[in-house]
Amino acid sequence: MYKHISSFMWRLVVGTVVGVILSVIMTPLAMAHPYQPSVGLITQLDNQQYKLALKLPVIAGEHTKITPTLSNGGTVRLLSSQRSDNGFGMDEQDYLLQLKANASSPTLVFDGLKTGQLLTQLTQKDGQVSTLALYKGYNSLHLTDKISIWTTIKLFVTLGITHILTGIDHLMFVAGLLLFTRDFKTFLKAITCFTLAHSITLSLSALNLVHIPEPPVETGIALSILFLCYELTRPYDKEHPTLSRKFPWLISFSFGLLHGLGFASALKEVGLSQTSIPLALACFNIGVEIGQLIFLSFLIVLLKLCAKVPVFHHQLFQKVPLYTMGIMASFWFIQRAYIMFHVL
Repeated sequence: MYKHISSFMWRLVVGTVVGVILSVIMTPLAMAHPYQPSVGLITQLDNQQYKLALKLPVIAGEHTKITPTLSNGGTVRLLSSQRSDNGFGMDEQDYLLQLKANASSPTLVFDGLKTGQLLTQLTQKDGQVSTLALYKGYNSLHLTDKISIWTTIKLFVTLGITHILTGIDHLMFVAGLLLFTRDFKTFLKAITCFTLAHSITLSLSALNLVHIPEPPVETGIALSILFLCYELTRPYDKEHPTLSRKFPWLISFSFGLLHGLGFASALKEVGLSQTSIPLALACFNIGVEIGQLIFLSFLIVLLKLCAKVPVFHHQLFQKVPLYTMGIMASFWFIQRAYIMFHVL
């Protein structure tokens, strides 16, 4: 279906579409981090006591505020609290939940859950683990309920989809590959290598076989976008192409390894038990791929539509998205490099 779209028009139209999308969903102060849910790890100590470890995301200096309460006369006591004061990361709070004697169907309620999700993992005294997502309008958990495996599968597939679709930097890199490759066949090879690479490092990181601190990973992701923008602004020499132009799959695979480490951060924050990791990892990875396909399908449909609009043929629409992406990537790189040198 791309036979009638020249190499120039491929870059021109896709670049314009990306530029329009970026202008709508971004501002120069965007943090670009993927959506991060709140996390509640609940461990049964005995028949009447549970421990709750609550992790609440900090987004651009805004602290998430959620308060746990118990129904049926139970008490919730704060044991410790650790606040993140650098504008990102997670606030951590530990609670002791004391149930009322002979309480029927004890329920843990999370007040203040207004936006986003709260992922809860309940570990019973016998070792059984249940995972459930809570949200506004459904903010309570029955501590004696058993959660089905299908609920867990749906949860982590959805988490993977949400993580990629709200990760503006990851999406920008994928869009950059569309600009970087000069035809759809080459792009298909490049995106396949990107998928393979991020699947490898996502698995290794989630299984704790590879550990790299988050700040340098996030800085590297911003640098990968900046590199693509730099390459796209260089004149294309068909007779003497650069290494990245000659082997775009090598670039996508190399940077895909970095992006996989970024994807793994969502699973690490959940703090899964070792028995939960294989299923959660598989479902999360499937969700990431589904989200990536949704984004690519959206871009391709827009590509076909915009190719028919004469105004997109103007050279201005080829340069605007490149410089928009470059400016955003530069901002993220400087921002994350600053954080990296002040955190590590």
